[in-house]
Amino acid sequence: MKKVCVAVLAVLPIAAVGAQQPTSITLSCNGTSKLMTAGDDTKPDPITNLGMIVNFSERTVTFNSYRIPIERVDNTMVLFHGDQAMSYAGVKLKPVTVDGSVDRVTGAASVEFMHERVGDNSTWELMCKPAKQLF
Repeated sequence: MKKVCVAVLAVLPIAAVGAQQPTSITLSCNGTSKLMTAGDDTKPDPITNLGMIVNFSERTVTFNSYRIPIERVDNTMVLFHGDQAMSYAGVKLKPVTVDGSVDRVTGAASVEFMHERVGDNSTWELMCKPAKQLF
């Protein structure tokens, strides 16, 4: 009986290692982008095939030219938040605050972009699915 228990206990760490989460997940997302203005009459713009990488080992979420730190990960959600300096045609722009989440079960993602000029603030509502990187 003791030999059986020792054998089972020896196998348990191997099973736990096999169940570890991947170091990153590549997603393809579709949804809408909408300006957050005082009036709610703005028409949302479509977002199609947006590539997003959730990198658990680096603790970042990357999409477009954004690379945002992950604040928290649990069984159902990935939450990310950070300020990112932007530039356009070599001109530095004011930093953008990015707040977001990805539901690990449903694939629903939400991203808010907060600019110094309030009229530029926008929100993205997305549905994401796992994808393979092409190269």
